[in-house]
Amino acid sequence: MDVYYFSGTGNSLAVARDIAEKTSGKLIAISSVMNKDKIKTEAEIIGVVFPVHGIFRVPSIVERFVGKLDDVNSKYIFVVTTYGSMAGGVIKSFRKVVESCGGKLSAGFAVHMPMNNITIPFMYSGTVGDKEQKLFADCRGKVNFICEYVSARNEGKFEATNKLLISLFYPIDKIFARWRIESKYNKLTNSNLNKDDLWPLMDVSFHFDEKCDGCGVCSRVCPVKNIKMVDNAPSWQHHCERCFACLQWCPKVAIEFDKDSIGRKRYHHPGVELSDMMMQN
Repeated sequence: MDVYYFSGTGNSLAVARDIAEKTSGKLIAISSVMNKDKIKTEAEIIGVVFPVHGIFRVPSIVERFVGKLDDVNSKYIFVVTTYGSMAGGVIKSFRKVVESCGGKLSAGFAVHMPMNNITIPFMYSGTVGDKEQKLFADCRGKVNFICEYVSARNEGKFEATNKLLISLFYPIDKIFARWRIESKYNKLTNSNLNKDDLWPLMDVSFHFDEKCDGCGVCSRVCPVKNIKMVDNAPSWQHHCERCFACLQWCPKVAIEFDKDSIGRKRYHHPGVELSDMMMQN
């Protein structure tokens, strides 16, 4: 079994690592294979683990990864999404991506983890307390179930948020996207794009303050190599996944996202080290 993952704060990495360990599988960072024209594997079972970045949105690096998978129609493929607020319909979206490449998604699971989107203050705390420890404990049980299910090559389980909740939140998400994202970032980038096309350009909101010492951790931890060090300081290159790895792992807490992150505690999974994150590259 090959278990591929994309992670910014370590939540998805922790889940992928646990699955790989319990199934004697191979743990592989998606970003580490994206330089290949075709991604070939002898594994008959492929797992893909990544965070939810929107009600229906699959991170673009994950979409591109699936498009590079060789012989995808012969594989048992399962997906695990990690989420802080709701699982949404991302697994359904991922299923369509796999099918568009000639493959079949056999199962999809959603794992609730601590919120790591620092721009959502009413859901984000940045702390690891009793609530977060309960999520980690529940996650361990969920991972055991996932491992048993996929090792037996069972099919047909696709988890998602209740359709009624999605129907309630989706219009709000659309309105928010048009107002907050499209209007703001089209103006900042002098563009006329929709939310999905603007996503990689949203790194214009990242900036650093006087605490930056040019250590380069942000550049090395970025899973999509979106940060170059220029004159001993970070420069974002506009193919961002908005995973917040640069902001959350900065040892000096010198990186901010507009004013949304100022004064807020930083979060990363307590079982994941900076060196683990850097292995993605």
